[in-house]
Amino acid sequence: MGEEYPLTTRCLAELLGTYILVFIGPGSVITFSSTLGFESPAAALFGIGFSFAIAVAVAIYVTGHISGTHINPAVTISLAAIKRFPIKEVIPYIVCQLIGAVLASATHLAIYGKDVCQKVYFGLTLPGDIIGNNAAIACLNEIVMTFILMFTIMGVAVSGKAPEGWAGWTIGLVVGALIWWGGPISGTSLNPARTFGPAVLSGNWTAHWVYWVGPIVGAVIAAFIYEYLFIKIKESKVTE
Repeated sequence: MGEEYPLTTRCLAELLGTYILVFIGPGSVITFSSTLGFESPAAALFGIGFSFAIAVAVAIYVTGHISGTHINPAVTISLAAIKRFPIKEVIPYIVCQLIGAVLASATHLAIYGKDVCQKVYFGLTLPGDIIGNNAAIACLNEIVMTFILMFTIMGVAVSGKAPEGWAGWTIGLVVGALIWWGGPISGTSLNPARTFGPAVLSGNWTAHWVYWVGPIVGAVIAAFIYEYLFIKIKESKVTE
C-alpha cells in the first residue's frame, strides 16, 4: 500500500498522521486536566479514549492509501520484522513519526502555554499509582496491550481478509478500549512516538524505556504469530 508514492511523500504522510494522533490524543488529556478537570475520572477516561479512537481512525482514512498509516515506530518495526515493509525505510519512517509527535506537542505549548501543559506533562504516559508506579508492570501491560493492537492491525489491515473500509474504525476503537482498560495502569501508550513528543516538551523521561520496549516487543510478537500461524499456514495449504 502506497508503493506508488515516493518515500518523501510517504514520510510526510507519516509525519502528518502522527501529528494528528498526538495533537488530538494527548491534547485531550491536557484539555480534560485544565478546562474540564478530572472530577469525574471515568468520564475523563472515556473522553480521552474516544478522542484517541477518532484520531487514529481519521489518520488511517486520510493517509492510509499513501503511507499505510503506521504512525507508530512499533508498527513499522514489526512489519519490517515479518518482511512486509522495507528495512531501508524503517529509520526514515520512524524519524518522521517522532518529528510529527514533537511538533504536535509543541503546538500544545503554543496554544495552552507551559504551565497548563506541564500539569499533565503534555499528556505524557507514566506508570500509574494503581501499580505503585512500577515500571516493570507498566512494561508488561504495554506488551500485552500492543500485542492486541498489532494483532488487530494484522487482521483488519494486513491480511486483506477483513471487510473493506472498516480498518480505521476497528483499529481506532481498539485503541480507545485499551485506553479505558490500561490508562490508569501504564497510560496506554502503545506507541513510542505518542510518548516521545510529550517527553521532549515536558522534559520528563520517567520510565521512558517502558514505552519503547513494551510496544515494540508486543507488536513484533503479534506480527509474527499472525503472519506465520494464520496467514502463511493458509497460503501454504492453498498451494498444496
